[in-house]
Amino acid sequence: MTSRVQCFTATPSTPITTTYGHNTRLHAEGINGVQLVSLEGLGDDHETVGENMGKSLAAWLDEEWLPQEIHVKMGISVKNTYVQCRTKGVDDVAEIMTQVTDDLFENWAEYNADAFVNAWDLGNYVADYLIAKSGSETCGCSTKIVD
Repeated sequence: MTSRVQCFTATPSTPITTTYGHNTRLHAEGINGVQLVSLEGLGDDHETVGENMGKSLAAWLDEEWLPQEIHVKMGISVKNTYVQCRTKGVDDVAEIMTQVTDDLFENWAEYNADAFVNAWDLGNYVADYLIAKSGSETCGCSTKIVD
């Protein structure tokens, strides 16, 4: 899959660079109006946060579609990726979101037959979950988080 890069400017001195596609990378400078989300409020128990996020994702999918075992498996993948990222010191929501998406995408054949969503839908839910649970401001288009 070929990636494409787009640059946006929130203010003249605040670049936000996004790369879409496989192995996506997002970058933002936290200066002049662009506020990065801090995950400090989630604490250091990454295993518990990942477990809760995976269960939330599965519950959300069950509510949106119908209860399926594949939703639990997707939740486990999301949890594992989150724990790996946080253990490596990654605390950027966009980087975690894209790693979750990349990991799911790499193994999508395992999920595809029973999934009504795609890897990006799940990555977006992860981003919405992390932003909401970190206490940061969300927007009206954010997915309702299932507890």
